[in-house]
Amino acid sequence: MIHLLLITALTVSIDSFVCGFSLSLTSNKKIPIAIIITMTVFIMCLFTNYLAVFFSDALNERTVALGGFLLVAVGLYNLLKKEDETKVIDNRIVKQSFLVGVAVGLDGALANLSLSLMGMNAFYVPCIIALMHGAMVYMAITLSNNRLISLFNNLGNFSPLVLIGLGVYKVITIFI
Repeated sequence: MIHLLLITALTVSIDSFVCGFSLSLTSNKKIPIAIIITMTVFIMCLFTNYLAVFFSDALNERTVALGGFLLVAVGLYNLLKKEDETKVIDNRIVKQSFLVGVAVGLDGALANLSLSLMGMNAFYVPCIIALMHGAMVYMAITLSNNRLISLFNNLGNFSPLVLIGLGVYKVITIFI
């Protein structure tokens, strides 16, 4: 049963890689991005883990669409909001990391709900899902520090467009 958990955690955390890469291009504070996203996903998974029976009828594939809309909103916010003040950017990256954590955490929470309804409702389930999200974000941050990849920093609208693209993809997959 642990292999099912690991495969599920990897599957739902792939979008965290893309989001972590995109957010790390807009900020010098890269570790807080990973911590905020990981903690947000953990809290969401922990919540659904222990309230699985209550939420079993309320959550469905529309939750993925909500995550997609959140990613589009964060991407549009990044695209339209260009400010040079460091403190404003730092506060903005914390808010964006939290919103991205919610967006990618919805998939993790829904997967956690499914696993808990199948009888895997131990504390380690949300831990593994959150750690996998955190690992993906950290790998993306590490990749964004690469000099070849840092060329994307010169493309000012690349980061928000990645978030918008991922959000649109998540919404479209509901209808396919």
